[in-house]
Amino acid sequence: MGYTLTLLCLLLAACAVPPAPTVTPTHALSGPTLQASPTINPAPFPTQVPGEDYFSSYLDPTAAGLPPGAQLPPAALETPLPGQNFTEIVLDAQDGTLLFGDLYQQPERVPGVLLLARNRFDWGDLAEQLFLAGFTVLTMDIRAAAGLGDFRVMLEALSSGVADPGRLAVIGGGEGADLALIGCAAERLCDAAALLSPRGRDTLLNLMPDYNPRPLLLAASEEDAEAFATIEALQAAAAGEVQYQPFANAGSGALIVQNRPDMLGLLLGWVQRVMLTAA
Repeated sequence: MGYTLTLLCLLLAACAVPPAPTVTPTHALSGPTLQASPTINPAPFPTQVPGEDYFSSYLDPTAAGLPPGAQLPPAALETPLPGQNFTEIVLDAQDGTLLFGDLYQQPERVPGVLLLARNRFDWGDLAEQLFLAGFTVLTMDIRAAAGLGDFRVMLEALSSGVADPGRLAVIGGGEGADLALIGCAAERLCDAAALLSPRGRDTLLNLMPDYNPRPLLLAASEEDAEAFATIEALQAAAAGEVQYQPFANAGSGALIVQNRPDMLGLLLGWVQRVMLTAA
């Protein structure tokens, strides 16, 4: 009996012992450890290049002073070479197309002249001579079927911090002549227009009431029948000062300035006169 009781007590004591806990896995580094760096060594701020302004693109006083929606001044594509009077520029058309030209800018806000042609180099020395005469000049390549939107971008670029917006003349050759009158008829910023070989007779005649009575210069060569008929009709429709200059064997458009050197002097004198009147 005593033996049985002792065995029963041992069995009960064994049942009361809790099970051994499950071993929890631990992580151990299998490789050598690196000692932490005692100091922090941040990369130094880059050294500013002499003459470079890192913040010029963030705050442009000219741009900040423009009204909402105004055209920014032309963006330079390159730095002018020593002795070079112009900077190659680019403008953004309303549809995103890039428009290229050259800007001859005076240090002060003086009267401005906008030159329009399919190829700006057809003007020869006209832009340079206008600059030497004291004007700021923007000469632009126009694209095929350029419209009023392109004209506004160009004229506003010339007047936005570049030239005197109260004294602006536009000179156009060929398709640029048509664009000059189309634009000036719609934009009162344009004080005078010179048209070399305009072609859209009927369209331009319909615009003359909106352009008048501002000064107008008309030139074409007799062998260019379409342009010659157009300047004759525009002369008759002009209500203000008009200078009419027919030529013979002078070519067409902006190239008249190269083919007839007297045309360059005529344009210089005309711009000087009408800009003094506009003042």
